[in-house]
Amino acid sequence: MDFWERLSKDSLYLDQTEKRLEVDRLQVEQFYLPLAEYLIAHLENQARLVIGVAGPPGCGKSAFSALLAAVINARTAQDIPCQDTASVVGMDGWHFPNTYLDHHTILRSGKMVLLRSIKGAPETFDAQAMLTCLESIRQGGTVDYPVYSRRLHDPIPNGGQIRFNHRFVIVEGNYLFLNEPPWDAFRPSFDVRIFVTASLQAIQAGLLERHLRGGKAPEPAQRHIQEVDLPNAERVLSGSIPAAIVVHKLDSKVIQSMDWLEIPPLA
Repeated sequence: MDFWERLSKDSLYLDQTEKRLEVDRLQVEQFYLPLAEYLIAHLENQARLVIGVAGPPGCGKSAFSALLAAVINARTAQDIPCQDTASVVGMDGWHFPNTYLDHHTILRSGKMVLLRSIKGAPETFDAQAMLTCLESIRQGGTVDYPVYSRRLHDPIPNGGQIRFNHRFVIVEGNYLFLNEPPWDAFRPSFDVRIFVTASLQAIQAGLLERHLRGGKAPEPAQRHIQEVDLPNAERVLSGSIPAAIVVHKLDSKVIQSMDWLEIPPLA
């Protein structure tokens, strides 16, 4: 089975939903395959390469990460048949449960608000638990991790598993590169940092699509975008440390360009 047969054989779905992720051959050839080749070469003698993918909400990090993992798996299938070598871990699994968010508050704009009302902000994640899990993942072997259910709108403990054959672990989330506590402690967790970004218009469109896909009505979705998501996006765009690779998205699915800032692409 060649690369394209292997890639088309995989059924990719977005955010634990039934939303199918389409594979664009030109995008794969122009962006994903060169990046996969670089990461495969970058593995060298390491037991496992941990790749951080960060960026503002709504820019298409989940789609990018899922497709990159699929391309790596298709590319390495000839050497390691019948075993995936790449897997994706989403930061959303470390959302505090809704029961916690409903009983804890934070000071915002001079008043105390429930964490539930700003769900998705950095303070609504269990950063320390995620950091501990990443440390275990870096050590190799099998590691269980939580996943976020778009149906239940709550995390599922031990819903995912990194296995010994997963030599490429792609960790994606909004705040992984934030240069503020406690997120600045994540810096040593990643061998390669990739930042995904898009225009404000594309980010807003991606956010609305994601909220509607998750079951929100249009009006509450728009309100959440304005009051929570866009401030979070600005926090990420203005406060993240530099990444080796910056991916500019035309929309949540299509890459417009890719900048290699600290390392050159392979010839």
